[in-house]
Amino acid sequence: MTFSLIALARDSRTLGVACATGGPALGGFVPHLMPGVGAAITQGFSTSVMAAEEGLARLARGEPVVAAVDALRRRDHGEAWRQVALMDASGQAAGWTGDENVPVTGLHLAPGLVAAGNMLASDEVVPAMVAAYRQALEEQGLAHALLAALLAAQRHGGDHRGTRSAALKVRAPGGLPLDLRIDDAPDAVADLCALHQRLEQDADHQAFLERLPTLDDPHRH
Repeated sequence: MTFSLIALARDSRTLGVACATGGPALGGFVPHLMPGVGAAITQGFSTSVMAAEEGLARLARGEPVVAAVDALRRRDHGEAWRQVALMDASGQAAGWTGDENVPVTGLHLAPGLVAAGNMLASDEVVPAMVAAYRQALEEQGLAHALLAALLAAQRHGGDHRGTRSAALKVRAPGGLPLDLRIDDAPDAVADLCALHQRLEQDADHQAFLERLPTLDDPHRH
């Protein structure tokens, strides 16, 4: 049904989320990011946007990520139909895959990296995402590594229905947002990668970004 990642670039405290699915418009449901606080993915047979929002609110109040996820799961009578993961600003992560999700499912939780999926074409998809992300991160930035992971998932079958929508969110505390989504396309991951590349190569757009205020330079214009 959906495959997703959460990742942290520790040096800049930048969080990123990337995801793709066989249905339309996942960008409004699956990825959630609060700079300086954490990020969440919420997916599965019956996606709970409230779980992601409450999870991030708990992190913002200082609750440990494991405790936050445990509380979310205990309070949710539909937890068996969810796949939820949460990462705090330090890269600590927790999550669960409910028993009623459609196989193949997978959930990788490690410091600074989460990879998750359900209704996958094979059990190779999640490990492929992890390997591709780690390899690309050594050569490129966080956004490129997340996109490389989505492409790797595709090569290993991804969502067994294909991919119809995809999204990417990246942001550092006080930084500018990278927030891209493809809501309905036959090859949404490829289209998301192409959109990201076009924006990187768009001189006018890059000049626009360079004059926007950030926490490090709040008065630029």
